[in-house]
Amino acid sequence: MGCIIQRGISPNNDGENDSFDLSAYDVRRLVIFNRYGTEVYSRNNYVNEWFGQDSSGNELTDATYFYVITTNDGKEITGWIYVNR
Repeated sequence: MGCIIQRGISPNNDGENDSFDLSAYDVRRLVIFNRYGTEVYSRNNYVNEWFGQDSSGNELTDATYFYVITTNDGKEITGWIYVNR
């Protein structure tokens, strides 16, 4: 994978870095965890729909979150992303 995954989002509706942009990847599943390892968000066939909310649509607090991306060819990519409103 030659693309660089962004390290932060600022979901404040200014049109810049509002969502976790994974358009360069063919994402089968995205799972987001908080710092305690609790799953807070998951989505199959992800298309840039994470704006710092949990799976119920509630706004998450500003913090660092960890992700597991599973691509359609079976690769797993892990890392972190910071939410700053």
